Amino acid sequence: MTQPPPGGSPPDQPDAGGPSGSSGPTNDPGGYPPPPGYQQPPAYQPPPGPPPSYQQGPPPGYQPQQGPPPGYQQPPPPPGYQQGPPPGYQPPPGGQNPYPPPPGYGAPAGAPPGYGPPAGAPGAYGPPGQAGPGGVAKPSFDASKVSVAGWGVLASSLLTLIASFFSFWTIKYTGIAIASIGLNGWSLWWWIPVLLAVAVGVVYALQLFDVLKPGQVKPEWLFYGAAASFVLMILVLIQTFFYGGAASDIFGDVGISKGPSFGVFFALITTAALTYFTALAAQGAGSKLPFKVPGPA
Repeated sequence: MTQPPPGGSPPDQPDAGGPSGSSGPTNDPGGYPPPPGYQQPPAYQPPPGPPPSYQQGPPPGYQPQQGPPPGYQQPPPPPGYQQGPPPGYQPPPGGQNPYPPPPGYGAPAGAPPGYGPPAGAPGAYGPPGQAGPGGVAKPSFDASKVSVAGWGVLASSLLTLIASFFSFWTIKYTGIAIASIGLNGWSLWWWIPVLLAVAVGVVYALQLFDVLKPGQVKPEWLFYGAAASFVLMILVLIQTFFYGGAASDIFGDVGISKGPSFGVFFALITTAALTYFTALAAQGAGSKLPFKVPGPA
């Protein structure tokens, strides 16, 4: 007879009824019973409440501190400190603002109460033509301050520019058909007096808009420039009487008529007017000219 192994009975043999059958209940996946003296631990249970001597809230006798601690004193103000207005101060009569807004200040229509331009905005304060807090000056133009001579300078310079687009010289061929060819003020060297007259008008306009200061360009310089334009236009007129062009060298003078046209006479009148009005403007500004020009200032 075989002896059972010490410490317990041998494991149960599997039943012949199937490969997965087993004899006897067991919780061990290996099929072994628990060792002798093994006891299953009791189920875990949370403690019924806080531990003894635990107290929720502030400890007995605690009082929240309100205000400064006992014996605290506020330090005295520094010497010379005075609260309120200085001695002898008197408020403005009627509650007026002692610091009125600068000239030209105003809020746009529909602005909310208390609206004001941002600090440092260029040109936000002051009348036109003066620099604002940002140091940027806006050009200003007052038509009422322009003299008759000033309007004459601007108009004659503009009319000279218009006259330069008309025909200065014309040549006509007569025969079976009549053809006409012309040259305007921007042909050959004829653009020099035109450009000089336009430059005089532009510089004078920049002075009116305060872009150029009156001392930067002297008034007599504008007069001499206009006079040079007029003298050069006289030379252009003389040349148009004798200029024949390339066609006259081929055909000769048979059936050809050539000479000055409307534009050169128009430009001659406008440059003469420009010379006259620049002389009046320089004379009104106190400049000394070789002669005195009669007329309104």
